[in-house]
Amino acid sequence: MVTLTTKARPPWQDAHFIGGHPVLDLTNTVFDRNHPAEDGELLKDASDVLTWCASAGLAETVPASPEDSAGGLVREVRAVREQAWAVFSAIAHGRAVPPEPFGALLERAGRGVRAGQVRQAGTAPGRFTADWTAPDAIPAALSLLVIDAVFTLPHDRIRACGRCGWLFLDSSRGGRRRWCSMSVCGNREKARRHRQSRTRH
Repeated sequence: MVTLTTKARPPWQDAHFIGGHPVLDLTNTVFDRNHPAEDGELLKDASDVLTWCASAGLAETVPASPEDSAGGLVREVRAVREQAWAVFSAIAHGRAVPPEPFGALLERAGRGVRAGQVRQAGTAPGRFTADWTAPDAIPAALSLLVIDAVFTLPHDRIRACGRCGWLFLDSSRGGRRRWCSMSVCGNREKARRHRQSRTRH
């Protein structure tokens, strides 16, 4: 299992990394899954992708921008994100891993490995390095990370926030965590219920 240290770099904040695993944090780079906002995209350009990778612990420093990153990098990383979302959202709701997005992740990761853009780091499973300067290395590395997470994360602890739909790994003792963040979605849901109860009386 991949264990990485998160250290948020601007424009990212600690609140963007509540998933408990980089793959789940990647799926959460859309503002609100349940109620999509018009400007809810958080991966707007290559700089956002690169600083996210560093913040998620995938690189010690912010990687240099690949040569052909003009739109292609962002487009590919968003594709990985949406495929990862399809896979882990299904898991969170007790459904089987959907074959089409999972197959696409396998193909992208395989291309990166064959091209030498992603390599295993040491002998520990789930640890690898990437050639950050190669245009396709980041999407390939993220795809490989998703695949590893599918096989290593406990499926019965993958949750979707009851309010915004963000995904997270429930590491609470009782396994009853309902919100991506108690201080954000939890409090907003409490406030909503309080308003509802007042209007009924």
